[in-house]
Amino acid sequence: MTTLTRDQVLHIIEAAHVNGEIPKFFGADLTQTEFRRAQQDKATLSEADFHRARLSGAELVQVDLGGVDFHGAGLVGANLSEADLFMANLSNVDLFMANLSNANLSSANLIGAKLFKANLTQASLYRADCSQANLSLANLSLANLGQVKLGQANLKGANFNQTCLTGADLRGADLSNADLSSADLRQANLKQAILNHANLDGADLREARYDQATIWPASFFAPILRGAICED
Repeated sequence: MTTLTRDQVLHIIEAAHVNGEIPKFFGADLTQTEFRRAQQDKATLSEADFHRARLSGAELVQVDLGGVDFHGAGLVGANLSEADLFMANLSNVDLFMANLSNANLSSANLIGAKLFKANLTQASLYRADCSQANLSLANLSLANLGQVKLGQANLKGANFNQTCLTGADLRGADLSNADLSSADLRQANLKQAILNHANLDGADLREARYDQATIWPASFFAPILRGAICED
């Protein structure tokens, strides 16, 4: 596995752009590469290919990574605060304890991503696909998850306090012990969702859909009185 410095990475990017190609870093070790606040390089990093690259602990604060292919990459503990990951491919990426606070993940592919204990406070995941992702114990407070796909996702113990989940697809998701206090769940799909011991205090459930397979907290009665709609 090749270890690359920041200057080598930028050289590869520049050469690829001159030739009209996509910069590729397949399997490269970038754990020592720092892009912290590299705003001058924003345009150059977008749409690069970091497929299966090692980026654990990397500093990618405020970097433009829109459309970048990170499929299968390792980003354990990486700092992606305020990064732009619009339409990025993060499928099956390991983001254990990564910092994605205030990051833009709108329309990103996060299918099967590992986001255990990740920090996603105030991040935007609008229309992102997080199907089958592991977001257990992740912090998504104040985040925008409007129309996000979270089908079959592991959301155990996740923090969704004051999170926008309007129109979210949560079919079959496991929300056991999750904090959904004051969350906006209007028009969300909660069919077959598991909400054992979840905190729904102040949550807006108007027009949220559920079925007989939905498992509500034992202390939560008559979701229909909160405006939810039962569809069987």
